[in-house]
Amino acid sequence: MVGLVVAATFWTFLWWIIGIFLWALFIYFTFMLAASKGRSPLLWVILAIFFPLITIIVLLVIPAKSRPPV
Repeated sequence: MVGLVVAATFWTFLWWIIGIFLWALFIYFTFMLAASKGRSPLLWVILAIFFPLITIIVLLVIPAKSRPPV
């Protein structure tokens, strides 16, 4: 019985680690995508913390900012 509890605790912990890793990956991808499109990476990362999938979809759809000529 104790072995089942330990196994369940291990797998629960493992899934939490996988979830946190994927969440951090979404945030990193959002940061890089926003920076490449000339948008504010900090603003988009803050949005991605709370709404990761929606933020990436919106960021993929909006066009890149045009930069003024030098």
